[in-house]
Amino acid sequence: MSVIVGVDAGGSSTNVVAMRDELPLGTYAGDPANVRVAGIAASAACIAQAVGAALGAMRPDAVFVGAAGAGRDDVAHALRDALAEHLRGTRIGVSDDARIALRAGVPEGDALALVAGTGTIACAVVGERFVRCGGYGHLLGDEGSGYAIGAAALRLLLKMYDGRAPHDAMLARIAAHLHASQAQDVLARIYEAPAPVREIAAIAPFVLDAATAGERSATKIVQAAALDLYELLKALVRAADVRNRELPLVLAGGLLASNSLLSFLLETRISNEMPFVQPLKAPPRPEYGALALARALLVAEDA
Repeated sequence: MSVIVGVDAGGSSTNVVAMRDELPLGTYAGDPANVRVAGIAASAACIAQAVGAALGAMRPDAVFVGAAGAGRDDVAHALRDALAEHLRGTRIGVSDDARIALRAGVPEGDALALVAGTGTIACAVVGERFVRCGGYGHLLGDEGSGYAIGAAALRLLLKMYDGRAPHDAMLARIAAHLHASQAQDVLARIYEAPAPVREIAAIAPFVLDAATAGERSATKIVQAAALDLYELLKALVRAADVRNRELPLVLAGGLLASNSLLSFLLETRISNEMPFVQPLKAPPRPEYGALALARALLVAEDA
């Protein structure tokens, strides 16, 4: 009886699902384990702790981890080696978190995925090729992400305190959330936060709600984010060389999990300009894609 574990080690949390044969064993949600932020050793320790919490006294036979920040082969290999020190005797696979999001929606075969959560990335599996676009982190990329939307709203809030932008209902709600009555309160809340990226991304739902309600400042931010996400997908289609080929597109991540002006604008543009793409909304959580890849590890090792 084999015990397999799928892990989504993201920038906001580490989510684990475990199974023995086809029977669920448990799930666990732990602290974030982004290797860019925490480093290899700390991320490995966090992931191993989360796996242990999901399994209790049982030992896993195979673990697959999709980790934010593990898109480079050297980072993925280093994280796998570090995990092997914690999970001795376990078959371990590591990839970036985009691959497991894709496999959560399409367990096998060719497919595309667009992931928009705290960060953004697009990826494709075409035959033996794995192609990715974006995923460069909040300092140099992540256009259209929760972080980008939240940062745009916070910049507007600071301009409001300077008198460079008008007061509006969205900014009032964000200020109340931050317990801020002046610019310095905003700066203290963000710059002194243990996880500033997550704190900024947490502003995005306020913007999405305001945009869906028709508030002008929020709508402009969301329109820009929708265009950024579409441009990321368009770059992926070009890089993967799959234009005009009918393929499923997994729309994953917290920003695309529910209907909003952002999802409407993005899906409308995809429908109009990429009719060959077949969007799959509300896929299973990414850790279930990691679980499928953990099962494939066992099959590959036993073959």
